[in-house]
Amino acid sequence: MTGIEIIDQFIFYILLCLFGTGWVVMKAVDIYQRIKVSRYKMLLTIIESAVQETYDTYTREIKKAREDGKLTPEERRKAFDLALQKAVEIGKRQRLEIMKLLPKEVLKYYILRALQRLKMRRAMVQK
Repeated sequence: MTGIEIIDQFIFYILLCLFGTGWVVMKAVDIYQRIKVSRYKMLLTIIESAVQETYDTYTREIKKAREDGKLTPEERRKAFDLALQKAVEIGKRQRLEIMKLLPKEVLKYYILRALQRLKMRRAMVQK
């Protein structure tokens, strides 16, 4: 074996290691992204469940008892707080610290979004 063949093999193995390492890193990033996306999907499901449960246990009866079927601003705030507490509680059961994963402002946005989706679904059912 000449010195050139040894250098060629050495370069080949270095390139093979570099490409292999690059592939492993790309796969690890892909797996991390999938886990992150699935975690946020789970968070959204938890938030929607909390909003639905709050509606079922608190809001529905108040709305039925009123002629106009509306909550007062104070009752809306309480319902919102109940949904937030319920989401945190469900998240803890799923071993997710919702308050650490989502800033409070973002969590509020997702609760409001889940509430709007619930209202849209109810409006579609009533038609």
